[in-house]
Amino acid sequence: MREHPALSIGPLKSYFLLGKIQYEGQSAGNVAAAPLVAISHGSSETTREAYILKDSLFKFWFIGFLEGKGSFMIRKNGDLEFKIVHTSTDASVLFYIKKKLGFGVVRIQDKVKNNHCFKVNDEKGLFNLISILNGNLFLDTKQVEFKLWIDAYNKKYGTTLVYLKNNNKPDLSNSWLSGFTDAVGSFTCIIKDKPVANKSGLVKLSYTLSQYGNYNQMKYLAEILKGKIHYNNGIYEATVNTTKLSKVIDYLNIHSLKTNKSIVYLNIRKIYFLIKGKKSLTNEEIRLLTRYKNNLNRLAS
Repeated sequence: MREHPALSIGPLKSYFLLGKIQYEGQSAGNVAAAPLVAISHGSSETTREAYILKDSLFKFWFIGFLEGKGSFMIRKNGDLEFKIVHTSTDASVLFYIKKKLGFGVVRIQDKVKNNHCFKVNDEKGLFNLISILNGNLFLDTKQVEFKLWIDAYNKKYGTTLVYLKNNNKPDLSNSWLSGFTDAVGSFTCIIKDKPVANKSGLVKLSYTLSQYGNYNQMKYLAEILKGKIHYNNGIYEATVNTTKLSKVIDYLNIHSLKTNKSIVYLNIRKIYFLIKGKKSLTNEEIRLLTRYKNNLNRLAS
């Protein structure tokens, strides 16, 4: 199932939003660097080399995060902007992105909603971003948005950039899924009853990725993580539960999260190893389980 994003007007400015900020997307894993891109400005025939992001660990984390939280926007007058909106309490990740990329700005987005944003709207920064993303986007929706965005860039700046469709899929060998998890992933721990010696059915852990549309890509992610896909009110959820979490744990131990979700994950990991393969829990283990669960409740609040 493939779903095209709706075209809507942005809330604060006269923007066409290609997709929605909640369209927390994805990106390709084992993708080669984008080729050189030749652009021409009228008769001057200026050629610019594609911006190469040498740090591949950051690159694929960033693409995964971007496909989860990024928006490609076009004003009615043809101006372009790229934006990632994120909670102000975790705004350090946006400053991290700005520092690693070497372009873009971080600003307060909404004081009432307590949001910051990272945005790019200058010609050079937009070109650099296109160089990074072209051929490397995974979600159907993001590929559609991005193609329209390149068309708008060419129209705005008189260039002839060519959209490159991604033919690769992300895997567990790079940091793309880590970035996507930082954007749209969630961890939950449910203790069904008061802790007792027998833990059977007592603790349920889960890791979930959520998306509007993009069924084929979400199904693929569920498969490589040994999870299952569910449909809930227009949202596809790839979920991995307690007994299948080893792949997720092994992956995130290597490709660490960069948002505040990393703290949540550390507590989930502690609980996972505490209950893994055990038929019963000691009193001390029950106390630890309760402490980790309380930490999760505190972080959630």
